[in-house]
Amino acid sequence: MGKRGATSHLLGLPIVVLALVSPALGQEVTVQNDSFVTGGPAVVVGNFVSGEHAGVRLTSPCDGAIVEVQIGWLSESGETGESFERAIHIYEGSTFPTPGTELLELAGPVLTDGALNRFRYLDEQGTIPISIPISMGEQFYVTLEFETPTDVANGSPSVFRDVDGCHSQSNVLYAIPGGWMNFCVYLVGDLVIRAVVECEEMEGACCLPDGDCVVVTPSGCAAQSGVYQGDFVSCSSVECPQPLQACCFEATGGCLDLTAEDCLTAGGIPAGFGTDCATYVCFPIGACCLPDASCQDGLSPEECVALDGVFQGDGTDCATTDCPEPTGACCFSTGGCLVLTAENCAVAGGTWAGFGTDCSDNNGNGTADACESGCPNPGGSGSYCTADIDGSADCLVNLADLAQLLGHYGMSSGATHNDGDIDPPGGDGDVDLGDLATLLGQYGDDCN
Repeated sequence: MGKRGATSHLLGLPIVVLALVSPALGQEVTVQNDSFVTGGPAVVVGNFVSGEHAGVRLTSPCDGAIVEVQIGWLSESGETGESFERAIHIYEGSTFPTPGTELLELAGPVLTDGALNRFRYLDEQGTIPISIPISMGEQFYVTLEFETPTDVANGSPSVFRDVDGCHSQSNVLYAIPGGWMNFCVYLVGDLVIRAVVECEEMEGACCLPDGDCVVVTPSGCAAQSGVYQGDFVSCSSVECPQPLQACCFEATGGCLDLTAEDCLTAGGIPAGFGTDCATYVCFPIGACCLPDASCQDGLSPEECVALDGVFQGDGTDCATTDCPEPTGACCFSTGGCLVLTAENCAVAGGTWAGFGTDCSDNNGNGTADACESGCPNPGGSGSYCTADIDGSADCLVNLADLAQLLGHYGMSSGATHNDGDIDPPGGDGDVDLGDLATLLGQYGDDCN
């Protein structure tokens, strides 16, 4: 083999690309073990005999496809022109140092001295691209099989390496004799043999405008107006800038633009993402329209909501506020029901059941409860008075209703609602303890 000591050391090596290169169709990542950079030191490695291989084991950074192989080729002068070698091989790489199944053979590569030669096609015409599916974390070998014996001491070109040490299980040699072996036994640097993997769109941390962090693709980050932090970057390793927001101080009524964390530290109330003191009102006070169309002045939004009202805005007052008319059930002679204002109910020819009523049919008899039994507003201030069964349409649950139920107590297989079968809504055919409990639960209710 004669490979030890037969090397030359060059500084300032210019690296040029001489092979055809197709435009990138996706996000491409160059995979390499070496640390060589243009203009840096390089060491030519030799001497090889015909049929021997020099290669590297690489790891895919993503799911995608191997689309290019790069072979660094150099002589002491850098001016020997072109060399015709036997083949470039790509192998499955789960074992070391012996490669697994061959994935690709690119026969007869032409290597130019003083160049990082790049190969993207299987044919000389450049019509059949290299494309080998690869998974994230999958290892593979790229090797150059020599056709012409190398004699670097006498100016022959060969593969070259960097000068930063040989990484474990990253360089291989197929020697004749000897077979596959760890090339780091002989090398003190990594061979400049690389691959390019075209990745499916990768993911990384994305800082969103509200200061949150999510792991998405670059396009997904842009769609959310975020700032992409880089491929494979995790949110745990990123501190996303926190936006300022209005911070309200109850004791003073003042406002400062602070981050949510700083606002809480200062004892303030964060107003939420997207707010600022220039436009946000910290403690609004104004008119509140109540469900019965009345109006109350000087309430906060929270106080208004607690009364089931609608806040009219900071600085408003009842003198200049026109609260909407209240609505209630509008009962029609056809048996139908709509929730309308009293005015609109009259226009439609219906009978208005009163403010706060609706068209629910809790007893399941097909008629809106508010439109039954002559009671103008059953359940108006609470749940529907299912226990108002005495037939007087007084909208009260009292002794008369209790007497009506007790008079039918124990009746089964046919009891009606008016007999006292009020539990569950719609009845179960019996008048029993369940019905008595329902009536007692509503006892004293005023359904108006």
